[in-house]
Amino acid sequence: MKKILTDCDGVLLGWEDSFHQWMTQKGYNKVRHATYDLAVAYDLHRENQHDVVKEFNASAWMCCLPQFKDSMSGVARLTEAGYRFDVITSLGLDPHAKKLRQQNLDTVFGKTPWNSLTCLDTAADKDEALEPYRDTGLWWIEDLPKNCEAGLKVGLKPILITHDHNEDYYNPDVVRVKNWNEIANMILDDVDDAA
Repeated sequence: MKKILTDCDGVLLGWEDSFHQWMTQKGYNKVRHATYDLAVAYDLHRENQHDVVKEFNASAWMCCLPQFKDSMSGVARLTEAGYRFDVITSLGLDPHAKKLRQQNLDTVFGKTPWNSLTCLDTAADKDEALEPYRDTGLWWIEDLPKNCEAGLKVGLKPILITHDHNEDYYNPDVVRVKNWNEIANMILDDVDDAA
């Protein structure tokens, strides 16, 4: 099986816009854009930031997040070429939220693309979860630079999807893309070059 490792939120699914809608319904206003720090974005007390994300990630909203950009067409192209995806996400440990996340992925993309879904604790680092893939040279798709760095440490090939919160990050060993069309082209071209 040809395998690709991928994050979920901000990569496969559009977490941020849905989170903003949820926060607005709860009476919060976004006061600063282009930041990954939700305490700054919503003027929250730092200790409350984790609790708010955890509550959202365990909510019914996890069944219904939309595709992120053109992820549906990019995943479809790679699935058609024989790839399957191991999804590694810091969603949280609630087993019902994991079921909703799987349901959401299956609804948006179909059941075929997924090899596995690993849910880590809310906002958890991915170093340990990537360790079993050490020295495989697999592609690793992310939106957080620290998780790309974790992938580099274990011999993966990180791809960083550009967001406002990561546009200042630069590492020549991390490929930066704008969308899934670029991801699919790069991975499929890499296979053609190796043939």
